[in-house]
Amino acid sequence: MTDMQLKTHLVARVSEYQIPPFRDALVLGREASIGCHAVRRALSLLVKAPFAHIELDDPVIADILIRENLLRRVSKEKIIAFVLEHVKPLMGEEEVLQVDLDVEVTVVSSAA
Repeated sequence: MTDMQLKTHLVARVSEYQIPPFRDALVLGREASIGCHAVRRALSLLVKAPFAHIELDDPVIADILIRENLLRRVSKEKIIAFVLEHVKPLMGEEEVLQVDLDVEVTVVSSAA
């Protein structure tokens, strides 16, 4: 029998867990494995920041969950149009996609 030495090397990367696990919005497919009610219930337990629920009548996308403070900067209708035009083509009805949004508002004021 030979004399064997075993060495174990462990590498770990530790970082802060993001609560919630998505930043701005979550788009849920019609056949996603988790439903909107379950996600909303989990969010209510994890974070204080309120999320708005937008229900869609679409064959691919069932729901959008979005931080309410973003809806103060951009209308619900614009969010829906954006998701349908830019996110829907990237997803299947069984998927849940997170969307990070950078909303910039430019205010132009005319002096009287």
